[in-house]
Amino acid sequence: MAEAITERFPAAPEVPGHARALVRRLGLDDDTRSTVELIVSELVTNAVVHGDAGRGELVLVSLRRAGSCVEGRVCSKGADFEWSGEGKDLLEPGGLGLQLVDTVTSDWGIEKDGCSCVWFECLECA
Repeated sequence: MAEAITERFPAAPEVPGHARALVRRLGLDDDTRSTVELIVSELVTNAVVHGDAGRGELVLVSLRRAGSCVEGRVCSKGADFEWSGEGKDLLEPGGLGLQLVDTVTSDWGIEKDGCSCVWFECLECA
């Protein structure tokens, strides 16, 4: 059972699947694992779709389990962005990844320092 994992992947369509495999290495219960897999998959997909995938950039995925808390970060180069949580029609397809992250995490945020990093905390671990 891993307590902390950090991997870098070339930005490509298969990266969300690789990131979900990292989550499985944390040894979480089924419900928590499914939630964290969903969060990581959404964040990595955003990094690949909205990052500089065409320029061979990397996506960094970092996960840490500390007792009943799972923390994570997904970082990539690409355009800076803001998220307000408003204005998206929930019946329209696409564009709901961060809304989902906001709903299922205990806390999350965006950091910008030469790249965009989205961090999250998930305290629902059993």
